Parts: sequence; C-alpha cells; structure tokens
Amino acid sequence: MTVSVAALVIVLLVVARVLFSAGVTGPAEDRLQAGLLAIEDSNQAMLDMDSSLRGYLATGDKFFADEATKSSPALAAADTQMVNLLEEPALRQNVLQLLLAQQRWRTEWADAARQIPPPGGTEAFLLQGKALFDSYRDRKDDTRAATLVAIDDNQRSASLSQWWIAGLLVMVGLVTLVVALRGRRRLERHVVAPVDGLLASVRGISEGRLYPPEPVAGSAELVALRDGLADMTVALRHQQEETTAQAERLQAQTDRLRTILIMTREIAGSLNTRYVVDSTVQAAVAVTDGRVMLWLLDEDGGGLELAYDSERGAVPPLESHCSLGVGVVGRSARYGQISRGDPDTDDAASVAVPLVVGARVIGVLECFDGTEGEVDGQALSAVEMLATLAGSSIEASRLHAATERLSQYDPLTQLANRRRLGADLDTAVANAKRHGHPMSVIMLDLDHFKELNDRYGHQQGDVVLQEVASTLRASMRDGETAYRYGGEEFAILITEGGPDDAVALAERLRERVETDFKRGGRQLVTASFGIATLPEHAGDGEGLVSEADRALYSAKNSGRNRVHRAGQLVG
Repeated sequence: MTVSVAALVIVLLVVARVLFSAGVTGPAEDRLQAGLLAIEDSNQAMLDMDSSLRGYLATGDKFFADEATKSSPALAAADTQMVNLLEEPALRQNVLQLLLAQQRWRTEWADAARQIPPPGGTEAFLLQGKALFDSYRDRKDDTRAATLVAIDDNQRSASLSQWWIAGLLVMVGLVTLVVALRGRRRLERHVVAPVDGLLASVRGISEGRLYPPEPVAGSAELVALRDGLADMTVALRHQQEETTAQAERLQAQTDRLRTILIMTREIAGSLNTRYVVDSTVQAAVAVTDGRVMLWLLDEDGGGLELAYDSERGAVPPLESHCSLGVGVVGRSARYGQISRGDPDTDDAASVAVPLVVGARVIGVLECFDGTEGEVDGQALSAVEMLATLAGSSIEASRLHAATERLSQYDPLTQLANRRRLGADLDTAVANAKRHGHPMSVIMLDLDHFKELNDRYGHQQGDVVLQEVASTLRASMRDGETAYRYGGEEFAILITEGGPDDAVALAERLRERVETDFKRGGRQLVTASFGIATLPEHAGDGEGLVSEADRALYSAKNSGRNRVHRAGQLVG
C-alpha cells in the first residue's frame, strides 16, 4: 500500500510539473495578443499621419505637418512591438510585407509630402500616396487576419498538447502503479529523468535557447520525442540563422545604397572635379570596405592616370600611368567591362569597374579586396551603380573646367586673355588700394606686324605671336602676369610695382624682342610699350589700361621700338 501510494504521489507530481510547464505557452499567447494590438496602433498612427499630411498638402498650414510629426513616436513604438511577431514563423512573411509596405509609404510619399509643391504635382502625388496607403492597408488586413488565426491555432495547440501530455502521464501513472512494486528506481531512471530533460529543453526553446536536448536512455517513445525535438530545434536554429543572415545582407545593401544616395546628392550640384573624385572614392570605400583607386583617361586617350588613392588622397598628375589593355585597369578601360585581377599574371587582387559615359570610357574604379574578401555580389552591383552615377558627374566637371579655361585663355598663345585681364585687374586694384602699394599695367604692340603677315603669311605671323608669348611667359616673375589683349597687342599686369619697376621690365622685354626676332641682319618685328601706374596715372583698372594704351600709341608715333610712360617719354 505504501509503495502504491508513493508511486501515485510521484505520478501526481510529474503531472503537476508537466501542467505547470505547459504554462510556457502563455508567452506566445501574450506576444500574439500584443502584436495584434500593435497592428491596430500602427494602423491608427498611419491614418493620423496620412490625414495630417493631406491636410498640409491641401492648406500648406505647418500645423498639419507638425501633427504628422507627432504621430511618428506612436508609429515607431507600435512597429517595435509588432517586430516581436517575427518570432512566429507563420507570421514572419506577413509582418515583413506589412513593414516594407509601411516603409515604402513613408519614404516614397510621407517624407516627400513635406515639400510644397510636391514632386510631380499635387493631384498625382495624392493619388500615389493613396495607392501606397491602400497597399499598406491590404498588408495590414492580411497580417491581422493571420495573427487571429495564429492566436486560435496557439490556443488549440496548447490545449491539445496539455490534454495529450496529461493522457500520457495518466497512462504512465497507471503503468507505474502496476509495476511500482517491481522497481521505483527503474521508473525514475527511464521516465522521470528523461521527461525532466525534455521539459527543460522545451522551456529553453520557448525562451529562445535553441539547443538540442541531451540524449535520453528511456523508452522508444521518449527517444523518438527527443529526436523530434532535436530535429525541430536544429531546424529552428537554421531558420533563425538564415533570417539573421538575410537581415544582415539587407541591412548591408541598404547601407551601401544609402551611401550612394548621399554621394549622389553631394556631387549633383558640384562642378569641382577634385571634389567629385574624392566623394566618389570615399563612397566606394564605404561600399567595399577596402582600398579604392580612381583612374581617369588622359587627354590623348592613350592611357589612364591615377587621380585618387583612398590611402594617399589626391595623386599628382603623371605620377602613375596605365596603358590601355594592360593590367586589370587597362583591360577594363579598353573593353568597357568589369575586369578582375588574375594572380597568375601578377595582377593585383582587385576588380576594375569602368566609368562609362554614353559609349565612351572616361575612367576606372579599381576596388581591392577588403576585409570580407572579394568585391562581388551586392557590393559589386553597388560599385557598378556608383560608377554609372559618378562617371557623368566627373565628365561634367571636367568639361566645365575645360570650358572655363577656354573662356579665359587665348588658344593660340596659351596666355590669359582680355577677359581674364579684366577680372585680375579689378582684384589687383582693390588689393593695391587696401594695402597702399603701387601697381602697374604695361601695354605692348608688335611693330610692323601687318607687313610681316603680308610678306610671310598669317601662318608665320601666328608663329611669331606664339614665340613672343613664350618670351613674355619666360620673363615673368612673381606678381607679374602676361596677357594677350587682342591681335598683336599684349598686356602685362604688375600687382606690386611702381613706374620704375614697370620701366625696367618693359625695357628688358623690348631688348629681348629686338634680339630674338633679328634674322640674318633683317629685323622681323620690334615692340612698343606703354606704361601706367596706380595711383600716379589712374585710380582704377579701366583708367590704367586706357592710360597705358595712350602711352603705347605715343611710343609708336614717336618712332616705335621704345617705351613710353603715361605723360612722359621713357627710352
């Protein structure tokens, strides 16, 4: 009788423990109920935000925009609670689609709705917002229905599990009563201990510890139950790892795209080639997490020059050169395709992505393998997108720089032109007045240049102009700049120098021209000079040029090949 009572007490205790353990299903119920409430709260916050933004678009009153902003904390709190539903495999797809639909509505419509007028026009923009919100509402209804079904299934499963376990334990209890006299120790060894281990594993799984239960030495049923639980645990862990890895991949790709978007915004309005190149390389480094070099096609198109190295910064011109078709960079530039280095041919461990504008390669992004290995997959796709966007910006900035230079320099002599003289003269006059020092302008004109053109032809005249320009350029010192003023007339700006300095320079140049252009006893050309100084002869840039020009023509009228200072003959 004592043994039977003891056996019955053991069975009742096991049943009590199992029934208590069954209570762990409660967290799933709470999570589902909380998730259902979060879905409704999120929907209400979305409705409030949508109504406020539409009011803002209709009236332009910032009160509505502020009200929409106030809805953001409630929406974020609801979304945080809703994320817990991702722990339910049956709801994971619905919840992800709901969150993606909500995020799409916010990024594509809600964020842009704060701009007045909105992109594309108000009516089209409102229709777009309605379509996005309807898509979100459909996902919300699907997720809510799936959550209700999951709640019902959870309650039904919990009830069935409890009844099944209770029935099993009752059977175990009856068998225990029958065989109690044959050995209580065997019962504890083959039933109680394995069940305790399985229950501990079940509790661990419910708390997120996805570890397989320890092997059991009990009945075949308990062994099968343990094996099934182990298989389920492994499957859950694998699914969790896959979900985590996918989330990390999505986050990494999102970060890459965000980096490209930021870079695109930064360079969109810039025509500074160096800034565009720097921003492009920094964005590529953020995408690949490795060293990046940017090569640009040289002026003659026969090769590429290294423009920027992420480890060194901007690279001086002509320091590093790569021929077309040679190496990973040269192959990419020649064929306009992505090229990967071949270690067998001593290529660097890198991948080269061409910068293509239209049908022409203007440069190459060379990305070296980073800490995560080769640049491939999503990272390589992001670099391709970056190269496409950056290529157009770099080409635009280079064209702008070339156009700017053409507008300020004479193409024949490569000297700064009259337009550049006007800008530099204004700056020099302002500085001279501010600091109280003199400055001078020299105007010079080639004597008998028309006769030279008539005798030898305009092509020879152009050669003479180029040689004179070379002579002027070689004679300039700090603070002195030569310009082609027009025709055979040149100008020299001395930013810090009085009349004596200007006279000395003009005499030196006059003698140099006279010497350099004497051919076999025949003088091809000479030069006449006019000098004006601030503040002695004029008070502004226009006056200086006018006075120097008058002095120049005074020199020409006095016999040419001489230097005149405004108001006084010199030389």
